[in-house]
Amino acid sequence: MPHKAELEEMYGDMVTARHYEERLQEEYLEGKQPTFDISAGQIPGELHLAAGHEPAAVGVCQHLEDEDTVTSPHRPHHVAIAKGVDLKRMTAEIFGRETGLSGGKGGHMHLSTPR
Repeated sequence: MPHKAELEEMYGDMVTARHYEERLQEEYLEGKQPTFDISAGQIPGELHLAAGHEPAAVGVCQHLEDEDTVTSPHRPHHVAIAKGVDLKRMTAEIFGRETGLSGGKGGHMHLSTPR
C-alpha cells in the first residue's frame, strides 16, 4: 500500500491530467465552431482525450522507475503526465511549436521525449 504522500502525489497527477485535458479540449474547439471544421483552429485534426482513464495511467506509472519507458496509444496525455513529462514542452508539441518534445512534429498523438 502506498504511503500517504504517494497517494497524495498520485491524486495530484490524476487531477492535473483531467484539468490539462479539459483545458486542451477548450483550445481544440476554439475556431472550429459553429460548424465543426476539423482543419480549423490552433490544433488541427483530431484530438483524442482520456477522461476517466487517469487512475490507470497513474497507477501503472507509480510502479515504474525513472529510466523505464512507457508508451501509449492515441490517447497519451494522461500517461505522459503520470510519467512526469514537462507540461510546457508537451503543450508546445501539441500546438506544433519548435520548443515541443519533438520539435512540434509529433502532435498530440505521437508524444515522445528522450530519457
